[in-house]
Amino acid sequence: MVTASSSAKDIMQANLVTISPSDSLGQAMALLVDWHVSGLPVVDGRGHCVGVLSVTDVIGLENEQAQSVANEEVGAYFDPDKQRWQNMRFAGSIDELPDLTVNEVMSVDVVSVSPDTPLREVAELMVERRVHRVLVLGDKQILHGLIAALDLVKIVADS
Repeated sequence: MVTASSSAKDIMQANLVTISPSDSLGQAMALLVDWHVSGLPVVDGRGHCVGVLSVTDVIGLENEQAQSVANEEVGAYFDPDKQRWQNMRFAGSIDELPDLTVNEVMSVDVVSVSPDTPLREVAELMVERRVHRVLVLGDKQILHGLIAALDLVKIVADS
């Protein structure tokens, strides 16, 4: 049972799908779709978390690509990080994105907490940084788990 004194390690998801910085963007997108997740921790060969690849990163890349194309289409998508609808230009199919590696697209500004961080601080950090997930990292950026906004909502719903 989660209590007021619970910490990140008490609710984090520990069985995570991760990706390597050298994997292709296509591989990452397949994992996002297959596992029904909106972001993947990027972990190097030593187990260190070096970034996060999110759907928002991929959409941002597509938007950048469309800026240089004359016949792009304009659409809208809901940005979960900003909690609002955004306009975006589409150059074509997402399959047409350049053959890039995860390292070239991922965000390196990782929002993280330690396993012992109190849940209140986790929630405050998520609100302050306007993110819907935080990584739980130990010494040397070793990935222990992830806490999504939905994990916190479930606690409130179950109480």
